[in-house]
Amino acid sequence: MFAEMTAQEIEFLNMLGIMTPSGKREVMEYMRYVLTKQYRREVMAAVFHNKLLANLFHSLIFLVERDDFDVAQVQKRVQQIKQLYYTIFDQVHNKYREVIEDLDSNEVVREFGRISFDSLEQAFMQGQPSVIRMEVVNFHQEYNKLGKKKDARQIVAV
Repeated sequence: MFAEMTAQEIEFLNMLGIMTPSGKREVMEYMRYVLTKQYRREVMAAVFHNKLLANLFHSLIFLVERDDFDVAQVQKRVQQIKQLYYTIFDQVHNKYREVIEDLDSNEVVREFGRISFDSLEQAFMQGQPSVIRMEVVNFHQEYNKLGKKKDARQIVAV
């Protein structure tokens, strides 16, 4: 392990070694703060700037544009999007959860997904093509809106 360490990491450990307990605690709190900001930025970018998700959304919009779309095919595409959405989210979340104790999930991303997929599920249960189309278009618009938000492009203050 020590053979893999850079000079900068060794220097950091040496500085940390001579700090007082309260100084070490402050450094750890600041590192957690910076990592949390980095996590929030990374999860937003990973989910809302994902090319595969964008392509799946594009094909979903194409499916519902037709007047006589197949609801089962739309449901299948939504399930693909949902699985990919949460897989991407979980990958980033788990990476940071390993190093940040009590990491709060990025509620913007998690809640947006939960609410949107629940709305789509309710629309599928109703079975009305117009309602399904409206929910799909709304989900796509909100997804694009969040991708353009400043939060998705820059570090978010915690």
